[in-house]
Amino acid sequence: MNRAKILVADDIKQNVKLLRVILTASDYNVIEAYDGEEALDKASSENPDLILLDIMMPKITGYEVCQKLREDEKTKNIPIIIITALHEMDDRIKGIEAGADDFISKPFNKAELLARVRSLLRMRQITTKKDDVQVLESILSELAEGVIITDGKWKIRNINQTARELLNIREADIRNIDLLSYLSNQKLSLPLDTITNTREKNTNFQVSSSNAQPTFHLNARMTKLFDEQENMIGATLVLRKEK
Repeated sequence: MNRAKILVADDIKQNVKLLRVILTASDYNVIEAYDGEEALDKASSENPDLILLDIMMPKITGYEVCQKLREDEKTKNIPIIIITALHEMDDRIKGIEAGADDFISKPFNKAELLARVRSLLRMRQITTKKDDVQVLESILSELAEGVIITDGKWKIRNINQTARELLNIREADIRNIDLLSYLSNQKLSLPLDTITNTREKNTNFQVSSSNAQPTFHLNARMTKLFDEQENMIGATLVLRKEK
C-alpha cells in the first residue's frame, strides 16, 4: 500500500524536522519546503496528498501560497492544514478565505495533529474514489464493447449499457446477482468452473445468451486481477457480439 505524501512548508528548520519525525513515525512520506515559493514548486511537482503550511514565511506568506494552490487546477483539491502561532479570529477567517481546510495552533499537540491529518486524508480518499467512479463510468459508456467489472467475490461493481443490452440484464437486477450466478444460466463454451478457477490472467470463451430472442453468440474475454498473495481481487469481462 502506498504511503501518503505530506508536504511540510515552514521557514524554521527545527519545525520542519520535528514534523518530519512525527509524520515518518506514523508511516507518512515527508517533503520539505522552507519558503512560500518552494512550497508552490514542491506542491506542483510532487503532488502531495496533504500540505502542512506555516503562515509566516519569507517571499510568499502561507495565505498567498494557499490562495495560489486553490487557483491552480493541478493543486486545487489538495487538503491544506495551516499551522500558525496566530490566534486571532481574523487570522483564521483570512485562512479560510484563502482556502485552508483546517488549522493547528503552535505549539501543537502531536495526537491532535495526527488526528487532523488522518481525517483530511480519509476525506480526500473518499472524494477521489467518487471522482474515479465518475470517470470510469464515463469511459465505459463510450465503449462499443460490453464491459462488466467485479470485485474479488464476483459482485458486479460496474456494467455499461452495452453489456446490459447484450446480456439482457435490467439495471434493477444488478444489485441482486453476481456475475457467476448470471453466467451459470448461460450456455458457455467452457465449463464455468474452468473459467472461475483458472489461475490464468486472461480466459477467452463464448457466451450464448439464453435470455435474448433470437439467441446470439458473444465472444468473451475474462481478465482477473490478483494481489501479491495471488488472491483474486477483481475481474473484468469484455463482450463482443459475434459478426
